[in-house]
Amino acid sequence: MGGVHPINADSEPLAVASKKNYGTSGPLDSKIAKDHGCLDRYFKISERGSSLRTEIMAGAVNFVANAYLLVLMPRILQQGGIDQRVAITAFVLSTAVGSCLVGLTANLPVPVGPGLGCAAFFAYGLTGSHETTDVAVTQMAITVCMLSGCVMSLLSVVDLPRRVFGIVPKSVKDAMPIGLGLLLSLCGFQQMGLVVSDPYTGVRMASGLSISICLGATGAILMAYLAHKGWEFTKFVLPMGIFTLISWFFHASPWPTGLVAIPLLGPIYVNFSALGKFFWSPVGGLILICMFDIGGIVQSVCGFADNVDKRSKKKTKKPLTGPEGVNGEYWVFLSCGIASVLSALLGGTPVIAFGESFAGVEVGGRTGLTSVTTAFCFFLSLPFEPIFRAVPLYASAPVLVLLGVILLKLTKGLKLGRMFTAFPSFCTIALMPFLYSIDKAIWAGLISWFFMTLLDLLSRRLGAADTGEDNVSKADLLRQVDDIMINLKKMKRNLTIADSTMKEIPLAPEIGDLLMSAGNIVLLAEEQLAGQCEDDDGSIRSLKRSTSIQFILTPKIKVKAVEEDKTDLSPLYPSLEQGGIHRG
Repeated sequence: MGGVHPINADSEPLAVASKKNYGTSGPLDSKIAKDHGCLDRYFKISERGSSLRTEIMAGAVNFVANAYLLVLMPRILQQGGIDQRVAITAFVLSTAVGSCLVGLTANLPVPVGPGLGCAAFFAYGLTGSHETTDVAVTQMAITVCMLSGCVMSLLSVVDLPRRVFGIVPKSVKDAMPIGLGLLLSLCGFQQMGLVVSDPYTGVRMASGLSISICLGATGAILMAYLAHKGWEFTKFVLPMGIFTLISWFFHASPWPTGLVAIPLLGPIYVNFSALGKFFWSPVGGLILICMFDIGGIVQSVCGFADNVDKRSKKKTKKPLTGPEGVNGEYWVFLSCGIASVLSALLGGTPVIAFGESFAGVEVGGRTGLTSVTTAFCFFLSLPFEPIFRAVPLYASAPVLVLLGVILLKLTKGLKLGRMFTAFPSFCTIALMPFLYSIDKAIWAGLISWFFMTLLDLLSRRLGAADTGEDNVSKADLLRQVDDIMINLKKMKRNLTIADSTMKEIPLAPEIGDLLMSAGNIVLLAEEQLAGQCEDDDGSIRSLKRSTSIQFILTPKIKVKAVEEDKTDLSPLYPSLEQGGIHRG
């Protein structure tokens, strides 16, 4: 893929560079080389085909792609009675701690932080549809978030969330990143004002053009063109910076109220006495949201990274995914659980994996150093909260739109030829943006897969009970296979040519491979059917055309030169010279 940042061929790997003697350049260069070598060994940077520069760049790109949450999350949590400055502090600190834990323990390029799904559940499900001023309601909601974080941590210790998500069928797993890309694109179009809500159709196009639509659409086009030209880091940062400055200068959005501000820590809202009788219901809902969001995003991001490496023929010694799932996924669930407890103590919502992590992976991030860099960037942004709050949403929205384009390329990996796998994949992809929910779309895909599997099992049982019709059908199929074998034999005999020496000359590779493949397929089908089909007398039917099969599987023919016919068969038989050949 063109978006993957290639390793500089002129630069030496860190593992090699760290072994050089830097003593002649002074002790500082030697210390830097030693530190680089330690980072390379700990995060396995060279082993995964990356570089220190690429990992740091990917972490910065992840920060830029998720910077809009610094603006959006406080506005959502304010609906639940949390002060915006308190919400920013809780979001930044829980994101920094959680991402750091993921990078250091799981060694995956998947930063984590409070997600929009949990925030929306908090603001519109737990505290009501309107902004609340009741402290007891806010305490109840935050306590539910606290309990969900504690339960998630305990379940992660025994590896239950990863095991539960590991049994998800492949047709649903492969569809998750595509649906997530469509959801992110929908968010981006909404943030730039192009898509608005409608009481009749759900969503519709905005009635007129605005400055946010024009700047957002122009930014998306510019980002797409920069991605096409191979501008890795600047394709996200440059358009966002340009259109933010334009919006400030032309007063399309307010200037920052200042450069820096002291972070504000609010009161601890956790109060177990504020819980109602049925508090386990919202706790279970949040746990399910977190489980499927984390599992789906981690699986999608890491699978996308391995996919990119395969297509770019990158010599990755150790992929991010293995036979049992994503390597290090256990630590991601545990890190999210611990960070969720911290977030609730600070006045925030549970922590999940960032879906925008595709941005960092797309520019080459492959190790936990990407997550650690993102955590560091978020931590540094805390004093500059006034600046980030002043960045308009339509300046960062094109990043989400571009991620949808990138993830849409994964549709060619889906098995859409069979309705059995296509329908669950479609439900997962289509319902993710339609329902505006990751976990509900995954549930829809799982439920559709379960019922189709159940119907398939019942159909097989009923078909096995009706043995008479089953045998007749297989006998007809076996006769059709025999007819196909006879036709293949006739076809090859029509191509047979003999020369004066009766010399065997190989077929063209394409023709030989075609006949050999056809013979193999027919042979396999005949063996399977003959092993299951019985004649009227009860004896197992045996293969009758072994000579034909052997004839078809021999990719050679005999040729004979005839002077009076000058037909050119060299395209069909490349070992023959032009002239003197005709069909016998």
